[in-house]
Amino acid sequence: MHSEKTAILLLGATLAAILFITSCGGSSSPAPNNPPPATVVVSPATATVYRGKTQLFTAKVSGQSDQTVIWSLDDSLGSIDSTGLYTAPSDSDGQAAFVRATSKTVPSAFGTATVTLPTIPFSITPGRVGIVPGASQTFSATVVGLDSTQVSWTVQGGGTINSAGLYSAPSTSGLSYVVATSSANANYSATALVLVATNTTVSSPTGNLQDGRWFHTATLLPNGKVLVAGGSVEADEYSCAAGKDSAELYDTALGTFASTGTMTTRRYAQTSTLLQNGGVLITGGFSFDSSACDQNGNSPAVASAEIYDPSNGSFAPTGSMAEVRGGHTATLLTNGKVLIAGGDNTEGDMLPFFLPGDSSVTAEVYDSATGRFTFTGNMVTPRVGQTATLLVNGDVLIAGGWSASQNASIAAAELYHPATGAFTPTGSMNSPRTGHTATLLPDGKVLIAGGAHDRTLADSDSAEIYDPATGSFMATGSMAEKRCSHTATLLPNGTVLLVGGGSVVTEIYDPSTGSFVLSGLTELDRSGHSATLLQNGNVLVVGGWASPTTAELYQ
Repeated sequence: MHSEKTAILLLGATLAAILFITSCGGSSSPAPNNPPPATVVVSPATATVYRGKTQLFTAKVSGQSDQTVIWSLDDSLGSIDSTGLYTAPSDSDGQAAFVRATSKTVPSAFGTATVTLPTIPFSITPGRVGIVPGASQTFSATVVGLDSTQVSWTVQGGGTINSAGLYSAPSTSGLSYVVATSSANANYSATALVLVATNTTVSSPTGNLQDGRWFHTATLLPNGKVLVAGGSVEADEYSCAAGKDSAELYDTALGTFASTGTMTTRRYAQTSTLLQNGGVLITGGFSFDSSACDQNGNSPAVASAEIYDPSNGSFAPTGSMAEVRGGHTATLLTNGKVLIAGGDNTEGDMLPFFLPGDSSVTAEVYDSATGRFTFTGNMVTPRVGQTATLLVNGDVLIAGGWSASQNASIAAAELYHPATGAFTPTGSMNSPRTGHTATLLPDGKVLIAGGAHDRTLADSDSAEIYDPATGSFMATGSMAEKRCSHTATLLPNGTVLLVGGGSVVTEIYDPSTGSFVLSGLTELDRSGHSATLLQNGNVLVVGGWASPTTAELYQ
């Protein structure tokens, strides 16, 4: 009884205290009941959408009376409107798009859905073919993953094709494209290249390289073998290109590559010059071991030089250049010395090395008798990625390139005079160019072809001729294809073979007509490759950006 009385007294005291607090302005309201945070759920959560097709998404906002959401995409793959209707891109797939619904009332609340853009295997056989005018070729198409395997056939360019895929070539030469379009979804198609030419040559594969490479050098040795040295390799885990120190020899008789001595320095975009004593001078380039690459750097230019000795297959250092260089030129002069000119003397990435580095104005001469480099006169214009051509009179034509100060390709050209060691201006090209080619023709003139014209770095199909007699450039016929970082090789018959630079089509420049003629097809598209005229008249095409380990012969 005593404990019960005590409890009653305590309860009474508590109630009194509560009444007192309330009468003095205190609050007896219950603690606020916070609503749960808003969430947004998008339906469906995942969807597969084919090219050009649509998918309607809906969204539910919990805890809010206003169900309005704002639709958006986390990337630019396709589009979505205000109702949640998503439209897949009509020209790309193989990726994922992410749809986002954001609450209008609570902008911090959102939900997402994943859209899979499926890859549809679609191919044409053959993918490219060369045929003579008036001939026919049957094409077939394979499409996997759509509701129908049926296709419709069309032609872009000359010729016709029927519903069964039988193509009939026109009576004149040219490039055409056969297109197969899916009957189930017109946004899916595949294209085959048709080269129509009177004389078509399909190059044949030869042995693969021991080591993949591009922007390497290739030098025909006196024994008929070809020294392939250095080159770039992409360091995939980093954002820079790394140089190689490996080298190999191509044996024409066997059609194979075999490793030879290792260079003393890793390098790409170096030069390689066959000296009169049979040795090969390797100079400069950009040098980074892939392990040294980082996301904020590119390969630095180097000043080192070395000599390859074919008699023992080894490289040995020779005197260093007075200045570091990459993307420069090296020209064997009639006196046996080598003119080294221009280049980038900071760092490089890919030819034509459009980095905010310094394009050099200096030049130097290598003397194989002493193994030393000495400065000669400066060029009129600083440049990197230019061409240098030894003229019949012994002068050297320096043309085009990239100007770091102008951040653009340049049209300026100049002549180096070995007798005085001086450079003097000559006529400017009709178009600025970088990554072009320059070929000395049998008549002493120089064919300048392709390259990047402007700051957009768009490839060019134009060409022009330099005439040493007048010191001027004049336009000549245009190429069938636009090219940059391609090769141009003077053939024994006096014509010039152009290969790669963004195209599998080869063409021949005929100086007698001033025109380019479609010639054939390479096995692969190549840029930054090499092309070497062999002693048997064939042309060895090696490596390149898209196919660094392969080689083929143009016969």
